[in-house]
Amino acid sequence: MKEKDTISIVKQALDDEISSLVHFRDQLDPSVKDCIDLILKSSGKVIVTGVGKSGDIAKKISHTLSSTGTSAYFLHPTDASHGDSGIVGPDDVVLAIGKSGESEELNYILPTLRKIGAKIVGITANNKSKLAALSDVVIITPVLKEACPLDLAPTSSTTIALVLGDAIAVALMELKNFQANDFALYHPAGRLGKRLSLYLSDVMRKGERNASISVDANLETILKEITEKGIGATGVVDSESKLIGLITDYDIRKYLTKNTLLPTVTAKDMMNAKPSSFRPEEKAYDVLIKMEGRERPISVAPVVDETGRFVGMISLHDLLQKGL
Repeated sequence: MKEKDTISIVKQALDDEISSLVHFRDQLDPSVKDCIDLILKSSGKVIVTGVGKSGDIAKKISHTLSSTGTSAYFLHPTDASHGDSGIVGPDDVVLAIGKSGESEELNYILPTLRKIGAKIVGITANNKSKLAALSDVVIITPVLKEACPLDLAPTSSTTIALVLGDAIAVALMELKNFQANDFALYHPAGRLGKRLSLYLSDVMRKGERNASISVDANLETILKEITEKGIGATGVVDSESKLIGLITDYDIRKYLTKNTLLPTVTAKDMMNAKPSSFRPEEKAYDVLIKMEGRERPISVAPVVDETGRFVGMISLHDLLQKGL
């Protein structure tokens, strides 16, 4: 017997799932709109439920909905039968997922949830099922073929349910005008959340940590400030604390290689009078990209407010340390 090629088996499984997805999309049940309208009009939350593999998909859908602006919870049918149905309110919408629509555990709790007042949306491949009969809205999810060679293990069917849940979440995002700032609110941790929610004012060195000198400061003062503040640069300010220049380690070395060191040398002689600067309300990640994306990347930059007042310093190292 000829040995089967592993890559060919994998590709066939992918083809089976893709074919089922395309078929589902082409035959998309218009009841999807009724489901989305129910959720939009509801003043409650979305409860997502299912058992077995459908339960795993239900958990993921509930997490996606919650993270994209639609309050949602996963409810296991068995737990619901033992008191957890108390989480369901009369204004809630229940997404009940089951390919066959004949799961006893799932169908057992639906009459109770309807008595509470929740609306039931059944997601099933069987429009003649008990789940369909118990639902206010039914979304039929036809499956051409499970990717399982025995056509038994939930594969294509769970993929369809998962993709449908994602599509519903995306539609709700757009219809609610859910924006990046809203997304950041629900994702404060992790790289993505930080990139969306951290501003320079959250990261920059300010107050006593900010390196600042007057325009007539001498070399000793300059070196002391840069060394003590440990950022490799110092801002140069006028009498009103407005930024008029920046001195980095590079600026000092550049000056000393071209000029004789005299006792009268001041910050004004060494400073870069036109440094790149940023505003405290800029997103930290955007600034990181700007600093790295220049033809000659910069490692440190001053931060000024709308009046030009020097309010802080930002370094590439500080931004990277924040996990951006």
